[in-house]
Amino acid sequence: MKSKKTGFPRIKYGASLIKPGMTNLMGIMSSCVNQQKGIALVIALVMLLVLTLVGLSAVSMTNFETNISGNQRVYNLAFYTADGGVENFRGRVSAGEVFQGGGSYQVTIGGNTCNITIPTINGKWVRSDAEGTFDVYRIQSEGRAPFPSTGRVTIESIIEVLTTIQPGYN
Repeated sequence: MKSKKTGFPRIKYGASLIKPGMTNLMGIMSSCVNQQKGIALVIALVMLLVLTLVGLSAVSMTNFETNISGNQRVYNLAFYTADGGVENFRGRVSAGEVFQGGGSYQVTIGGNTCNITIPTINGKWVRSDAEGTFDVYRIQSEGRAPFPSTGRVTIESIIEVLTTIQPGYN
């Protein structure tokens, strides 16, 4: 049976009409789908690779941050040990213990070792003013934190101790 307008024969295919020279759109779609059966696997593997790389970088960054925080912990232990050494020296001098330039001693603070040194040159001098006479000490306190790796911090401090009060000055 011929079409009235074009004169081409009408062919019924399902619910659609196909003219000669036209390609079957459903056939093309189904052949494309048939050729792409493995693409889902490839996309899934690529996504898995990307997620694995993101996970590995997160683990690497976490290890790096853990090392940084461990180093900070060792530094803080050494710093507070050195600071404790300064306080130890201040307490001894305030209690009346006399030190001369060129001396040193070692003290353990919180399980960590601290070396307190009074240098030979300019380690101790005397200063006087309206309040009275002061013994002035320049000390170096080196704190060491032995675990997990050795950390060292040195603090240099000037400590004045009032030895003689001027009369009438309270």
